[in-house]
Amino acid sequence: MPINLHSASVRGPGHINRGQPNQDAVLIRRNRNSWLAVVSDGMGSRKHSDIGSKMACQAVLMMTRQCSFDEPDKTVIHCTYKHWLNLLDNIRPDDAIATCLFAWGKPSGKCRLFQLGDGAIYVSSGEQQTLKPRDENSFGNETTGLGLSKKYSDWVCAQSQISINQGLVLVTDGISDDLVEPQLFASSVIKTMKNKGARYGKQWMKRELENWPTPHHTDDKTIAVIHRK
Repeated sequence: MPINLHSASVRGPGHINRGQPNQDAVLIRRNRNSWLAVVSDGMGSRKHSDIGSKMACQAVLMMTRQCSFDEPDKTVIHCTYKHWLNLLDNIRPDDAIATCLFAWGKPSGKCRLFQLGDGAIYVSSGEQQTLKPRDENSFGNETTGLGLSKKYSDWVCAQSQISINQGLVLVTDGISDDLVEPQLFASSVIKTMKNKGARYGKQWMKRELENWPTPHHTDDKTIAVIHRK
């Protein structure tokens, strides 16, 4: 398949100092007919946020195995949410609130993008584009996620076509909130990762995230990169 997928996730210094787990999660998959990248950030104030984010990734994967690629947005979202609730089992949804950002695509570069909550999806497809989760004039700390959102309108949904040598970058807000030039960051990461194999790509990204240059940063950091060869 002419699609490269890379991912990495690291605990933030704040969670390391407090002995807490990484509350972010990431999943990448591909087969002959499609590919998938998911990132999720568990809401830190909830006691099972780390489980919520892991189950968000699994729920999206399960959705892609049940739904056809051309299903309506509402069907994709409903199916994802249903699987997430089932995976939580006896855990209360409001104890496991998590954001959910994913890109679901074809070898041709055609892809569907979905975002609920904070973080960002940066699209490099010849024309730069950023998927924005909410109105820029809204309160800065406002967020939502699975287990909190009850409305389809809380989701941002889009379609894109990834050109050859272009790609996508999905990040949690531990990264997106610190970026001054997000499209430059995304383009640089895509360019770097296109020449790296899976193992060395992960090592490179983890090293970059662990040595994050923003002073006094504390949050977990998670990234998924898609590059069309």
